[in-house]
Amino acid sequence: MQCSMGEYLSVQLARDLKDGEKAIIGTNSDIQVAACNLARRSHAPALWWVSGPGGMVNADEPVIRPTADFENIATSEAVLDLPLMIDFIDWKIHFFDFAILGALQTDRYGNVNTVCVGNHSRPRLRGPGTVGISALCALSRRFYILLQRHDRSAFVERVDFLCGPGHLDGGTSRTDRGLPDGGPSLVLTPLGVFDFEPTSKRMRVRSLHEGVTLEEVRDNTGFDLVCDAPPPVTRPPDDAELRLLRERVDSTGVLQAKFPWPKRQSTKR
Repeated sequence: MQCSMGEYLSVQLARDLKDGEKAIIGTNSDIQVAACNLARRSHAPALWWVSGPGGMVNADEPVIRPTADFENIATSEAVLDLPLMIDFIDWKIHFFDFAILGALQTDRYGNVNTVCVGNHSRPRLRGPGTVGISALCALSRRFYILLQRHDRSAFVERVDFLCGPGHLDGGTSRTDRGLPDGGPSLVLTPLGVFDFEPTSKRMRVRSLHEGVTLEEVRDNTGFDLVCDAPPPVTRPPDDAELRLLRERVDSTGVLQAKFPWPKRQSTKR
């Protein structure tokens, strides 16, 4: 069964989520919502997620909407007001098991930039800003980086503006500087899935999607990736996962319409 990039990444992310975990999801998060609800429909029924901008908990209708949309309230288990959300996000270490974040840039240690590309006073591109990303990267048990492109403008030697601390300068530098244990767990892109080498904390190739070569990934990454052996091929979504996703999570086909594969991969899916 063929699938879109949005469906593919949702399944990959859902597989890593665990029962009973608590998560927070940001504003532009269709794939993230799909992943959490797919996990809840399959192997993690007690997982719960909250909309960062809206405060809705486990919006569960099989229709993917913007996370701040008021229509999510009708099918949510609860709604948290803003002061309570701020208390969770900004002050409670490891209250959230994970956050799922997009980025303008990330680097070899999984640091995140959502502010600007180029000099802050005269940027070439402005992003949405920091919002709660600094606190979530610092205080959640782990976070995921989800990127809809994989190129040298997104994967850079050093982020132009550090707003979300990953593993900082690698090694033990994160905890040496007073941050709790944590940091990025996985990076998911249209080319592959990446994790971090346990000692150096450098980004490492975990698997490559079907038809993607290691040379192609290295050509599209602005730093050297750790890869000690030929990486395996990412296990694609199976028919049962896609059926569940389309029937009970994304019944209106948002993931297929909004997130097709890049042209180079469209014939492979």
